[in-house]
Amino acid sequence: MVATSSRFTGHLAPCGEVQDGEVFESEDAQGLTIDQRRYSCGCQSLRQEYHDGSVYHRIVHHDGKVLEDQIIGEHGA
Repeated sequence: MVATSSRFTGHLAPCGEVQDGEVFESEDAQGLTIDQRRYSCGCQSLRQEYHDGSVYHRIVHHDGKVLEDQIIGEHGA
């Protein structure tokens, strides 16, 4: 598995404010990819693409409210 973590500046957070933060990205040999972003305000986003092509997407506002939580293209659906 290959994983990287880096800082970013000036990105639009889920709350609508421009924030700095950190991104964690990883990928395994079978095609699973993960992109997780944490913003300085506390907002978070997570995107996981699975081996079968389905995608899980979750966005959380810094107040804890889940703005999005869905699986797209679930295998066998």
